[in-house]
Amino acid sequence: MILQNTAKPFTCQLGKCFLLCPDFRKAFVGCSCTSGFFRCKAALYDRFLSLPDAFHIDPDRYICHAAADKRADTSKRFRIFIKQGDYKLPADENSKVTGSDGNSYANPTTYMDTPNVSIIGESMDNTSLTNTVPNSGQSANVLEGIGKGDVLCLQKGATGTYFQDLKMYSSMGDAKGRDIVLNDQSNKTICKNVNLWAYQDTYVSNNQNGKFYFEDGILRGRTDYLCGKGDVYYNNVELWICEKGGYLAVPSQPKKYGYIFKDCTIKDATAAKDLNGNYTLGRPWGKGTPIALYINTKMEAIPSAAGWNEMSGGYPKRFAEYNSYTSTGSIVDLKDRKKVYDAYDSKDGDNYVNRRNETAGNPILTAEEAAAYTIETVMGQDDDWDPTAATEQASAPSNVKLNGTTLAWDNNDYALLWAVCKNGKVVDFTIKPTYLVDDASATWSVRAANEMGGLSEATAAVLGTGIHNIASATDAAVIKTIIFAADGTQLSNLQKGINIIVKTLADGSKKTSKVIVK
Repeated sequence: MILQNTAKPFTCQLGKCFLLCPDFRKAFVGCSCTSGFFRCKAALYDRFLSLPDAFHIDPDRYICHAAADKRADTSKRFRIFIKQGDYKLPADENSKVTGSDGNSYANPTTYMDTPNVSIIGESMDNTSLTNTVPNSGQSANVLEGIGKGDVLCLQKGATGTYFQDLKMYSSMGDAKGRDIVLNDQSNKTICKNVNLWAYQDTYVSNNQNGKFYFEDGILRGRTDYLCGKGDVYYNNVELWICEKGGYLAVPSQPKKYGYIFKDCTIKDATAAKDLNGNYTLGRPWGKGTPIALYINTKMEAIPSAAGWNEMSGGYPKRFAEYNSYTSTGSIVDLKDRKKVYDAYDSKDGDNYVNRRNETAGNPILTAEEAAAYTIETVMGQDDDWDPTAATEQASAPSNVKLNGTTLAWDNNDYALLWAVCKNGKVVDFTIKPTYLVDDASATWSVRAANEMGGLSEATAAVLGTGIHNIASATDAAVIKTIIFAADGTQLSNLQKGINIIVKTLADGSKKTSKVIVK
């Protein structure tokens, strides 16, 4: 699914076509061009539509299927850029899902089944995607449940998906059942500064052999809102709990390490601010397999004294913490953390099969144990995968100056491309460190992209001392200025090397000077 601007396509500075495409599900044109150190095999895509629901329904539901999946070499990264806005993805009338009421409904889920795709938003705060689900008017939505009303499903083939600076949320609304935002059946998914927003089962890691990585961003919900299989590393993520009485993490079968929370912050996102002491860190989805470890967690609201809860006769392999602390820096008392679980094989009413007490591992990690759960160890366990190599951001552009209508900045071989911003909004992309603006009175800034396509912070342009400013300040009689290269080729602006500046004055005379740009 690709965003599209119905207005017009535009051209990159190497003459290759960047197509601003109308919706996430349609085909789009790539760009093959060279940007310094990197070779860009696919373009970034802007969207300028003002209506959040202005999408075209495509019978092919697979995201990027028409272009990304058909590219000759799927090992090469395919990058998508989403312009700021709130985008409501339409349900697919060509695919039906059976609701809890027995009726058929248009499928609200967007699927992705192709590897090495980056989906980049302009900003997590102002770029969002949601789905379209029926409003059944019931306490539970008719499409609640994993695999029924999901916003996005990464299927097995979508290995290596990268998200950055984007919010994705369920349109079901709170307390309407399991409203999954991301159902991830793939492997090596990275979410950098991403906001997943729902109520129950917000994020499902749905591959026991998978490794998944979150860095920064927000994960929001109330009931079991981080759940599933495989190994997930949550690095410096804000964990928002929207209503008291809930359970944060519900891991099931790990690949090896389970759910590792490192340097995260638990935030009270309730309307009444009554979360303190009224939630638990998680509960076990399985018997003897679940692992959830919280290391150096800032708890703006602390959980119940027990810290953990029961679930369907299950019990964890280990639920534990190290150095949990409050917003004031006080260490949280862990002495009453739950150790024994009410386990059973099955239950029919009040009749239990093999009901027993199961004692899990120590709920308090030692310093040595906590230190062992590094990104390198957990994520690189079997193949040295290092997701932080992908999340490393490009340096913000330096020496950004506006000379007349020429915006220029220092080149950077480690930038994939640059996004040009007008009055704080991305309006164009370039692979050269220069750009001709259409309004010199506007506020201009530039952002650099890393290899995955994620954008750096913006650097605002300052007025430079280029040829146009020099002319207006010191040569009031100058009526024309032309720039030539050393070989006599006329230039539109200064370039690296020798530049010959020829000024024509009002009296017809000319002044020539030489400027060397290093």
